[in-house]
Amino acid sequence: MGVFDQSIAVFLAPVKEYLDDPSVTEILINGPAEIWVERKGRLTLTEAKFHDEGALQAAVRNIAQFVKRQIDSQHPQLDARLPDGSRIHAVLPPSARKGTTVAIRKFSKAADLSFERLISFGSISAEGAEFLTLCVTLAKNIIVSGGTGSGKTTFLNLLGGLLPKEERLMVVEDASELQITAPHVVCFETKAADHEGKGALTIRDLVRSAMRLRPDRIVVGEVRGAEALDLITVMNTGHGGSMGTTHANTPTDALVRLETLATMGDTTIPLAALRRQIAGAVHLVVQAKRLHDGSRKITHISEVLGVDEHGRYETQDIFKFVQTGMTEDHKILGEMRGMGNIPTFYEEFAVNGLHFDIAKFGKPQKQKAVAGGHSSGHGAGNSAGHTAGVGTNPQGSGSPSVATGAAAPGVPALSPQAIQAIRAAMAQLNPQQQQSLQQGAAKSGVTVEQYYHLLLEKQKAAKGKKPAA
Repeated sequence: MGVFDQSIAVFLAPVKEYLDDPSVTEILINGPAEIWVERKGRLTLTEAKFHDEGALQAAVRNIAQFVKRQIDSQHPQLDARLPDGSRIHAVLPPSARKGTTVAIRKFSKAADLSFERLISFGSISAEGAEFLTLCVTLAKNIIVSGGTGSGKTTFLNLLGGLLPKEERLMVVEDASELQITAPHVVCFETKAADHEGKGALTIRDLVRSAMRLRPDRIVVGEVRGAEALDLITVMNTGHGGSMGTTHANTPTDALVRLETLATMGDTTIPLAALRRQIAGAVHLVVQAKRLHDGSRKITHISEVLGVDEHGRYETQDIFKFVQTGMTEDHKILGEMRGMGNIPTFYEEFAVNGLHFDIAKFGKPQKQKAVAGGHSSGHGAGNSAGHTAGVGTNPQGSGSPSVATGAAAPGVPALSPQAIQAIRAAMAQLNPQQQQSLQQGAAKSGVTVEQYYHLLLEKQKAAKGKKPAA
């Protein structure tokens, strides 16, 4: 046991048993006499207490000293970490009216992280886990999105551990939380300014340094400021497989959040160009969520398709958690299902010697057409961020099409190969023709691909009935 560990054992003695308890995920100290803990997403009040306010402040200052940060009347907030990697945030009085307020968030140990465990917990499906594993191997850029306490950092830890052993990974964080287990990992942590206001190192500074240190991939632990633009630049400059987390409620909102953060700096990039950069840089958004029963689940694995003619982001759900009910003790029932949408990069699996059964993407979902035929963006529309019924040509041409749907009565189901061929043909049509197809498909209750296929068949039949000249 090191000096820091011994010090923690002494100063945080009132909560030491909860620090050692693997079932406790968070410890909340609301002044010296009120301590709560979280287990399985539920908070309970404990009988633990600090002797007085002085003892609690001494513990916080001791932690700050070991991580070389300041907390005093001039710097009343502290972001730090404990020896086991747990994150700690503290606020001193008088801002904290009940007394020094502390939150200690514990993370699963890297050695304990595995998709098998998450699958057993019902946090993700086996098909979703396999798909993400292959996407990491293919160096797809991934953003893990979610609310506070939804499990973003834990999941990013897991994805980081899937990196090929021969690659060099650079990790940049505000306060070190990630415990990625890989042979070649370099970790950077921000540094606050000294008492003279000098010597600060921001995430932007460290990302720029990381780009000059021969990285294969760069991971930004949490994107919360103008460093979003730097991460997008990283993803667009040959560092495939880079990752980060951000706070958002849906995959589309995550892209909008990156856009907002990127404009917080001194950038002069036109908004339309910035949106295209973001849509081109991010391949997948993984949405994590803490449900109201306390469980944490991956609710969406969505592909970013691009931006439409209106400059709005378009995504398609590859896998999605679907709630099917609730138990008598208010536990949510449900499962992650393939939504029938085949990712545009599916062919890369076979090209790179990887196998993923196309049937695992599930059956195409019946979708409702939207009046006007405009796809959603900036959080409008459904939770996936794509229009119910109307999507984007996966080849990036911007031509409207419908996500593969179940065949209506009397309409033949189309194979993935046929759909791709039809989409390629539709990309050659002008906007008026595409809009007419879209409106006709909506009235007929079929997908645009099926509607176009039927039109071609009718044209062939009519041509065959014409008398010879």
